Amino acid sequence: MINRPITPLKAFEDAISKSDLSDKEQQIIECIRFLGVFNQVSLTQVLRIESKPPVLSKLCTICREIGKHIPEHFEVVRKWSQENSEYGVHWDGNLICSAAWNSDGERLSPESGTAQYHTFAVHKELFQGLTFE
Repeated sequence: MINRPITPLKAFEDAISKSDLSDKEQQIIECIRFLGVFNQVSLTQVLRIESKPPVLSKLCTICREIGKHIPEHFEVVRKWSQENSEYGVHWDGNLICSAAWNSDGERLSPESGTAQYHTFAVHKELFQGLTFE
């Protein structure tokens, strides 16, 4: 596994402010950055949004919008995502978060028999759950 590209926080914040995100999309990003660890169901419940379209699909759309404003970094993340995918495909949501793993090195997912839902963790540099502003 290759090392994850670290997102420059200032560039990320600037990209968010330049992005044409709706209030609901902004809320999704803020929620993920606050929670730190989430899955499709928990995020839908916390945000009290409809389950269709899936919030993880919305997340990919949001990441593509943000990625337009940090294109070089976004391409590096997409390459990292593809190289670390068991199926050789990238997932645009990896700009903000990635699959979570347990202490035995197994992905937290139904396929691994480790969680009911695919579980994700926000990247450390983007986590805001411990800020007290």
